Amino acid sequence: MYQSFNSDKLNYLDFFFETADGFGGKGRSDKRKYVERKNIGKSNGDAFPEKGAYFGCISEGEENRGAYSDLCVVIFPSNEPEDADDRWLVALAVGSLGFKDDYDIVTLPGTRRLFIRKMYGDKANTFIKNDFLDVESNDGFKKFRVNNNFPETLSNAVKNYEKEILVSTIIDPNDKKASEDVIKRYLGLYATIREWPSNKNNRKKVKEALSVKNEALDEEKEIKKLLYQRKYIVLQGAPGTGKTRMAKQISRESNNVFFTQFHAETSYSDFIYGILPDVQEKELKYKDREGIFVKAIRAAQENTNEKVYLIIDEINRANLSNVLGPAFYLFEPNMSDGDVQIEICPNLSLRKLPDNLYVIATMNTADRSLAVIDFALRRRFAWYTMTPHEIKVGNGYEFCAKEFNAIRDIFEKYATDEEMNLQPGQAYFIVSRDNKEEEIHERLKYEIMPLIKEYLDNGMLSRSKDDFTNYFRNRIHEEMYK
Repeated sequence: MYQSFNSDKLNYLDFFFETADGFGGKGRSDKRKYVERKNIGKSNGDAFPEKGAYFGCISEGEENRGAYSDLCVVIFPSNEPEDADDRWLVALAVGSLGFKDDYDIVTLPGTRRLFIRKMYGDKANTFIKNDFLDVESNDGFKKFRVNNNFPETLSNAVKNYEKEILVSTIIDPNDKKASEDVIKRYLGLYATIREWPSNKNNRKKVKEALSVKNEALDEEKEIKKLLYQRKYIVLQGAPGTGKTRMAKQISRESNNVFFTQFHAETSYSDFIYGILPDVQEKELKYKDREGIFVKAIRAAQENTNEKVYLIIDEINRANLSNVLGPAFYLFEPNMSDGDVQIEICPNLSLRKLPDNLYVIATMNTADRSLAVIDFALRRRFAWYTMTPHEIKVGNGYEFCAKEFNAIRDIFEKYATDEEMNLQPGQAYFIVSRDNKEEEIHERLKYEIMPLIKEYLDNGMLSRSKDDFTNYFRNRIHEEMYK
């Protein structure tokens, strides 16, 4: 084993604890809010331990040696013969005694979500355990270790901790800036969940450490790309995320756009073809009626050089098997002319839908009165999730980012993956610039607060009740529960 450990590497030791202190880990009385742990460097005469080195901080109140409980941030260094071969591991881990005081923190969906969001830029080099309560399995981490070719001295350091590692990122200690950025992010996240920051300076440093620049997604471009590859897509998302608006925006380039909205009573005769009584005649007579689906097909057949769009709003509100009937078979994006011919209506039989016909459907993921979307239909459509996000608006309107972020932060902290589909979208927070305060006050009081209250009353987001109650009380001086 390599006993020497060069001084440049030891600089990370000082950097780690200085950063932790600057994030609020050290209070006014110089008392630390964490316990320092290290098995490397200065206290060991610059020796590198044979069984592997580490340094980090554990929960306040734990002992400074021996087994411990709860969450910690730890760095496992390597010490290869050639410095260029070194790879270190920064990790969020659990002490071998399991959970004592951090059970509530770990069971919050927002704890894991924080690391997913803030480590996204390093996702190729990062492992995040699917269940933060799982300290019994190590399959995921073992695969991560093998795929990243851990050097020998690093493998020796982590082999006894594989089950307890919840999040970890590989860093190259020779790249000082990149390594320090990752270390700061881990400590910033740890400071956040531990609520270390106690003054403006602490909070500023943590905010800077967690400020990760993600490339802005051109949502319209992404959806168009998916649509032209797959032909039939569903835009799904929470209310107010702009699903219908996006569908109309994409189709505006065409003169042939067909729009319908499904509901519980929508039938085959409404959407495709039916025979109805002619109420204009004195005697009982019947006439046929082509639905909007047939009209879109005929338009595509007559305008082969132009894209034809069919928009189906709220596709999940109807009984789709009844509405589509045998036409269901035709919704196959890569279908070639085959032997099977489907009769849509008199004088219209198809082996495939026209190549220039594109279907954009929308689905509200917060709607709990939904028809079941079966797996066969899911396979035929591509699914794109539109999530609430900050937007820029003009023409006399303003987006209330402060209010949007306050609601979003509570959802991020408490909502399960399924409950994230309930988060009010950006449309709720667009108000006129001239009457901004009055409009956002009314929007919060008469739209958003009742919506949140309904969620809570139906057993959703249960742990967020106090946070939402306090937010509405402080922001609009209204009590959600009186």
